[in-house]
Amino acid sequence: MVTKCRLARSNPEERRDHIIAVAAEAFADEGYGATSMSTIAARLGGSKATLYKYFPSKELLFEAVMQQRCQRVLAPLRDMRSSDDEDLESLLAGFGARFLEKIYEAGALDVHRLIQSEGGRFPELAAAFFRAGPNNVLEELHATLERFANSGRIVCDDLHLTAGQFLGMIRGDRHLRFTAGVLPAPDQAEIERHAAHAARIFVRGLLPR
Repeated sequence: MVTKCRLARSNPEERRDHIIAVAAEAFADEGYGATSMSTIAARLGGSKATLYKYFPSKELLFEAVMQQRCQRVLAPLRDMRSSDDEDLESLLAGFGARFLEKIYEAGALDVHRLIQSEGGRFPELAAAFFRAGPNNVLEELHATLERFANSGRIVCDDLHLTAGQFLGMIRGDRHLRFTAGVLPAPDQAEIERHAAHAARIFVRGLLPR
């Protein structure tokens, strides 16, 4: 649970971060539709005027929540594009392990369940989520695959489709069962084994014949 703080006694950046943290809790606890700016202001212990000063609408506040949450997933993945590692299987295994570590975190699970439960009724939620997270992950992966395709080390007619399929392999049935509450999050050893196995199968399918 987010610790309450006196917004008036914190600096603007701290206030903004605290608002986002409190809003994330509210959205996860009550759902997007049932959460109003008044609800969030009440949780903050301040006025709606202060809240609207930072976020003029609930939609913009939700997008800020998505950006912050998704940034935690993206941060450890950004070094793959600039890596000079020539072993694609090793690169993808490392990428996959870091990706899995992040999507199995509690905050990522909250986001996933919120999008699944309310994305149909509120398309702007799904749009904000994909802008902040999945689209950027695909871009990082696409750039790496493109480097190997341009050098002739892999053969791929549709890099965007291929990047999406690798992410699907990484998440797999295990993540589906986790989000449904059937299985617990895997430990680090299982994450690394899963990522290495997916990378090995995936790369072998892209090698020139």
